[in-house]
Amino acid sequence: MERRRFNSLCTALLAGAASSARLTAAMESVPYPQSKLVYDDESPVTLASLEAGKAFIFSYPYVTTPCFLMRLDKPAQARGDWPGGIDTDQTVVAFSAICSHKMSHPAKPISHIAYRPKAVTFYDKSGQKQEQQGVISCCSERSVYDPSTGGKVLSGPAPVPLAAITLQADNNGQIIATGSVGPDQYDRFLEKFGFRLAMEHGVTDVRTRSHNISIATPAELYSKQQVLC
Repeated sequence: MERRRFNSLCTALLAGAASSARLTAAMESVPYPQSKLVYDDESPVTLASLEAGKAFIFSYPYVTTPCFLMRLDKPAQARGDWPGGIDTDQTVVAFSAICSHKMSHPAKPISHIAYRPKAVTFYDKSGQKQEQQGVISCCSERSVYDPSTGGKVLSGPAPVPLAAITLQADNNGQIIATGSVGPDQYDRFLEKFGFRLAMEHGVTDVRTRSHNISIATPAELYSKQQVLC
């Protein structure tokens, strides 16, 4: 086999192995202490109370790591270790709100990442123009994720999907966060933004676990300014 062809084959095999490793990591499930979700008035966040198209932000699995909670307009099917959406129609999902590229996230002053229930235009990996509603869009570098397929990357420089937050509902329909699935950004995020996060959330340890109760705030109220693109 000539050298050029051999090198090309090795490169392809290594790329395939790396891709498989990323996929395996993306599907890995990690349990965390459970947090029941409540609204700002301390009433429970229930399946019945969630409306399609409206997003909330809550902290999990740390008090400093923001997550999205929303009811989609279509079912979110299971993928790997991620069990998919909950409720009878599998439309209730939650994802880490930390972009996997440069860790853009909802902060109290401003957010460049948001759930977009209305159609968003973007270019996919092949350069084709696409339009899709119900996506999570990060305007920092134009990464777009699909929450209906486990946070899959649809566009932009994001290297891996968003980490999914596993959910369950109790007998009264109250939603509970139970774990994380996927290549999370938690350690890198806490190391990079630790000082600001401690000030913003009023904690001395940015790795403090979320409490057994986590407040879900409407996304449009969580940040003073929301950048949309």
